[in-house]
Amino acid sequence: MSTRLTPSEDFPQDLSALELPEVEVLNSKIHRELDYEYVHDGEPSMETEIRQEELAEELNRREHQPQSTSVLSDVVRPLLRSS
Repeated sequence: MSTRLTPSEDFPQDLSALELPEVEVLNSKIHRELDYEYVHDGEPSMETEIRQEELAEELNRREHQPQSTSVLSDVVRPLLRSS
């Protein structure tokens, strides 16, 4: 399993159909791809930038839904409370 999602690899057309952890994994892979492209190509591909924007919009949309919780939130919030 790759830790990045290259522009030539499939990307879901409807992010809202995915579970939150799946969106978060995609987001991580796209950020790793952006880092890779900056280091190796000097700039990101347009496709990777568009994907990152779509993911950011989807995560922001879910953040404003009361029933949404992220995997990160489940781990980090309890740690912050206990500090």
